[in-house]
Amino acid sequence: MTDQPLSDSEIYALLDKAHDVFRGQKGQTEGGQAVIDLFLRNTDMIQRAMLIMLTDQKRPQSGSGS
Repeated sequence: MTDQPLSDSEIYALLDKAHDVFRGQKGQTEGGQAVIDLFLRNTDMIQRAMLIMLTDQKRPQSGSGS
């Protein structure tokens, strides 16, 4: 780990890598499968929120609030 803060794009990329680790995997038990499913759903939801945030950051901001 470095002392440098992660950019939003770097965070998104790391989430994508973590998601890939579990994508297509099956748990040996119902509990294990439930954890995998929950992780995938939550990671997907977080990534969608980050995409919205990243898109909003790239939009030009109105100066006068007209």
